[in-house]
Amino acid sequence: MNLLYFILLLIVSNFTYADNDLLSSKVDLMFESITNDEMPGCSIGVIKNGEFLHRAGYGMANLEHGIANSTETVFRIGSISKQFTAMSMALLEEQGVIDFDASIHNYIPDLISYKNEVTVNHLLHHFSGLGDYEYSDYPGRFINAVGEEFRWGNEDYMSNEEIYSLFKTLPLIMQPETKFWYSNLGYGLLAIIVENTTGMSLREYAESKIFTPLGMQSTFFNDNVNLIVKNRADGYSTDQAYPGQYVINMTNLSNIGDGGVYTTINDFIKWDDNFYANKLGESSTSLIGTMEQNFYQTAGYDIKTSSKQDRDIDSYAFAQNYDIKYGFERWSHSGSWVAFTAHYSRFPSLRFSVVTLCNNQDIDAEEISQEVMSIFFNDDADKK
Repeated sequence: MNLLYFILLLIVSNFTYADNDLLSSKVDLMFESITNDEMPGCSIGVIKNGEFLHRAGYGMANLEHGIANSTETVFRIGSISKQFTAMSMALLEEQGVIDFDASIHNYIPDLISYKNEVTVNHLLHHFSGLGDYEYSDYPGRFINAVGEEFRWGNEDYMSNEEIYSLFKTLPLIMQPETKFWYSNLGYGLLAIIVENTTGMSLREYAESKIFTPLGMQSTFFNDNVNLIVKNRADGYSTDQAYPGQYVINMTNLSNIGDGGVYTTINDFIKWDDNFYANKLGESSTSLIGTMEQNFYQTAGYDIKTSSKQDRDIDSYAFAQNYDIKYGFERWSHSGSWVAFTAHYSRFPSLRFSVVTLCNNQDIDAEEISQEVMSIFFNDDADKK
């Protein structure tokens, strides 16, 4: 047994955390102000060793019909969806369908020429040189019906075919491997790769290869926002004209890959558990190892972390951010889209996770998760 492993084992074995009743009462207290039928809120799952230490819904899923949030409420989870896109790519690589180091032009032949090779690995780790379609990286390229700059969210509309066709015409804004640059566009292209290589949409592929095998019956990539979804929460924003009131704030867009997954707290524990007992693909632990490889490791580079840029790349692996929190390794990711916010943190050495899903734009799901973690770790001083 090496010294580092012994030290880690000693730390974990002597670590104490808030007991279940104390944790639950403190989490309940956090939501005391919204435990009524007039405010949208969140659902929370606190997981330890594959079981819930605490799970509950707070506030309303639907204000019009007086339906409360619960652990069966279906939320949109924004960019946490990227983990399922990344897993889809890992499964395709395991099957020999794609190669992480291959040019994406092999899989999207009608993509414009970049004049530089961009690989699947580049897209997975935001190191491709592509910009982000949501922000100002492509001014004038997304135009709405009246010829104005497209408004992402719930105001303008574009079909999936129109969005994906446009994605394939957008150029690099820098050379590949210049710097880490978070790109929702890149994950949209990964959705196209899934469809082109399997003949199935990302929604169909993820349902067949991820959600059904894990028993996540209420989880799916929603590529049609007009679908009727049982138990779905509406997203709400504060009404600027009438303070204290809310308006429904839902997206008109159905493109997926960078986002688009709908799920519940009761389903998400099954995704969390799969990191410890993989049931997907060939059921190999190596698949989970793949999901924890950064850009350099996936590319097979032997590079020491030195610059800040290297550290940025080193801390991101298959749609999971890596850091040390409370002295333990943590994998995490946040998500937001229109009025939905979400956060997922996982501490593998403790088999401890926090999942927060919210349908109130005024609530920061990551802040809620951090507060829950501070309770668990008995660290009231750390509210970060």
